[in-house]
Amino acid sequence: MNRDFFWTVFILARKHTVDPCSEYQALSIFFMQGRSISSMLSIKGRAIQMDLEYRGILMAEMLTIYNENEQPIGIKEREKVHLDGDWHETFHCWMFHKEGETIHLLLQQRADHKKDFPSLFDITAAGHVEAGEDVLLAGVREIDEEVGLTVVPGDLIPQGYYKEELKEGVLVDREICRIYLLPWTNDKTFTIGEEVKDIVSVPLEDMEGLMDIPRSVKGVSILNGEEKEVNRKNLVPHEKGYERYVFQAIREYVAKL
Repeated sequence: MNRDFFWTVFILARKHTVDPCSEYQALSIFFMQGRSISSMLSIKGRAIQMDLEYRGILMAEMLTIYNENEQPIGIKEREKVHLDGDWHETFHCWMFHKEGETIHLLLQQRADHKKDFPSLFDITAAGHVEAGEDVLLAGVREIDEEVGLTVVPGDLIPQGYYKEELKEGVLVDREICRIYLLPWTNDKTFTIGEEVKDIVSVPLEDMEGLMDIPRSVKGVSILNGEEKEVNRKNLVPHEKGYERYVFQAIREYVAKL
């Protein structure tokens, strides 16, 4: 049976019902087609958490923490993970499109009310992988929640991972970034969530230039056609090594098309 079909059922259940049990039922069907019992139990745990949230019993976001060798060593609340500088998993999806021979990146502009890096430009869709959550499940969830696109795991093009360490004041953010690419075409309509302000298209060549030259480049909103200025000051900070890794991955993928 086609796994992508069951992921589609899962997404539709999330979008069109207020009952979290429907999502769990859709996921159960999918996972019984070939996933392990441990995976099913992880999904059951996620469904229970959703049910509690649905009933108004809020739970702290829990993340799996890892040692330097990417081995899991425990589970901790997200806030404490960032305070203690623990390694944890994140999902990063970089969307791109071509206009003629020019490759364009799609940047998410974070909402003005975000606690971290409000109004800055960043990865198209990204987020934490919760404890017990499958990386691809986290990715499908984040893309749906942040930019309103329905995707299935087969749409996402894996590009390995990059370990990134960023310091912001007393906080140390150590991420094992699971990186995926997703080609975009203008027949795919974005419906941004409350965490996102805009989606902006910027030529990849211009983004590469920003790594070494302090200047501003022009981006264009996919949502309303408005021109926006992008520079190092209004980009969420990333290691240059991370940026080179992603940009090179996109160029290599496009070259094979």
